[in-house]
Amino acid sequence: MERLKAAQASLIATYSLYNAASEKKLPAIDADDNETLKALLKVIQNREAIAYVQKVKKSIPTEVTELKRLLADVMLLLDGVDIKAIKAKNKVASNTD
Repeated sequence: MERLKAAQASLIATYSLYNAASEKKLPAIDADDNETLKALLKVIQNREAIAYVQKVKKSIPTEVTELKRLLADVMLLLDGVDIKAIKAKNKVASNTD
């Protein structure tokens, strides 16, 4: 639960930076609603794709990669999957082999 709260706080902070750097502002997010987060991820990916096609990469805020990573992390945590714990467990298992 503590990991979820920390991930949500990071997500909100990064989202604020992304929104401040964006030309078109996005509405506030609900970091507890998986459907809202999925919709936000789609919007961000669409914006990134449009900027890429139009060759206007400078219009993509630098926070986009971190924002997408945090969105995925929070969505997994809301579904009860802690990817960091799984990676740590696999690393320990591979080191003991």
